[in-house]
Amino acid sequence: MAERLSVRDVSYYMRNVRTRMPFRYGVASLTSVPILHVLVDVELADGTPGSGVAADILPPKWFDKDPTKSYADNIDDLVFAARAAANAYTAASTTAASVFDIWRDGYTETLAAGDGRGLNHLTSSHGSTLMERALIDALGKTRSCTYHQMLTATDNPLGLNLGAILPSLAGVLPAAAVAATPQTTIAIRHTVGLADPIRDTEIPSAERLDDGLPQSLEAYLRQQGLRWLKVKVNGDLPADVERLREIAAIVDEVALGGVSISLDGNEQYGELQSFTDLLRRVETELPAFYEMIRYIEQPLERAVALDPTQAAGIAAVCARKPMLIDESDGDLDAFTRAVELGYRGVSTKNCKGLFKALANAALARRLTAEGDGAGTFFLTGEDLMNLPVVPLHQDLTHVAALGIKHAERNGHHYVRGIDHLSPAERRQLLLEHADMYDADGDTGFLRVTNGTIDIRSLQRPGLGAGDNIDTDEMVPLKDWTFDSLA
Repeated sequence: MAERLSVRDVSYYMRNVRTRMPFRYGVASLTSVPILHVLVDVELADGTPGSGVAADILPPKWFDKDPTKSYADNIDDLVFAARAAANAYTAASTTAASVFDIWRDGYTETLAAGDGRGLNHLTSSHGSTLMERALIDALGKTRSCTYHQMLTATDNPLGLNLGAILPSLAGVLPAAAVAATPQTTIAIRHTVGLADPIRDTEIPSAERLDDGLPQSLEAYLRQQGLRWLKVKVNGDLPADVERLREIAAIVDEVALGGVSISLDGNEQYGELQSFTDLLRRVETELPAFYEMIRYIEQPLERAVALDPTQAAGIAAVCARKPMLIDESDGDLDAFTRAVELGYRGVSTKNCKGLFKALANAALARRLTAEGDGAGTFFLTGEDLMNLPVVPLHQDLTHVAALGIKHAERNGHHYVRGIDHLSPAERRQLLLEHADMYDADGDTGFLRVTNGTIDIRSLQRPGLGAGDNIDTDEMVPLKDWTFDSLA
């Protein structure tokens, strides 16, 4: 029988972070960003108190790419969604209920609040998933259970009902969505952003960081032994082909061609003919690089990505390389609708929801098992520039439970190690995760060896983040202003 609990208090804190180099994706170029932390106090039905946490960066132009909205508008919308979710989840647990039942009611009400403000569901649901993660974390800590243990326990402590998310999964147990054992290592899929230098020699002397970390793709390949890359394209055919040519050359030179690649369109296309033209050019002019491409990440802008009129274009791309949805995964049935149009995969990001991702994982496994052998349906692990402690550790814990063997990682690339944490958090992090981080004086860096990171230490009660949260070094949300990012 699922554990039942009630939400007793919710508090919010912000932490500002500056990037060490610009992160350009799609129409945005990120140089500074806040991390919103949500702390939740709960009480189990038997009176036992508990607490949980969740956190994400609040980036510009990812959740909502409306060109009329500023970065400040984007943050205001995300904060609205977070507060709406806190109210909805508190109301849903006035009488103690399972985490899943609270989520189901809280998710619906949060989206309704967002609808009233004119928000898209990717933005609104982000508020819900912050609360969702915090409750999962709280229950795991209270029960002394890891996330994977909660998903595979016969008593289903979360009360997770996959059939209530996707009716086609009626009767499917939560354990069907995850690996038999969680991953102990994860290969990082290194993001090659649109502004990232490819070679050391192309970095102007005035822009050299010399901060102890690689800066160019060449340096990352040499120093970290990368075997997976996520390469972004911008919808400019000549410029994209030339940039891919440069990347292919350095991959051949340094990694001897021994990498796998995801090609990320970042919603830069209104139709797929021009993207198909890009693939044809790459296949003809860069055949070895083309063979390294394992899948395509959503090229179509979300307004048309799930439009049935795009089916022919989707089929044409997927005949070459399997394609997945990412930004269009804003509703519970989005992956189901995507499959009907010919897509083969969907990304998992904690900012889009854990329960939804678990349902998508179970559906992908079922579709693959029932298929004709023509190919698999799959989930990928994608990033929101997740940073230590909470965003990165919770994301990796979820990906590990799903059994995904590689995941996009870019926080360690665009932000300098764990410099953004307080001294107390750094010390604790380096003690608790000595196999995951390398110490460097009073700070440290994610340890990447042969392209992988060791994540065994994340198998701890809750959702992997532990209790290393120094709110004294953060700003209460009520006192935070957008101007402080400058």
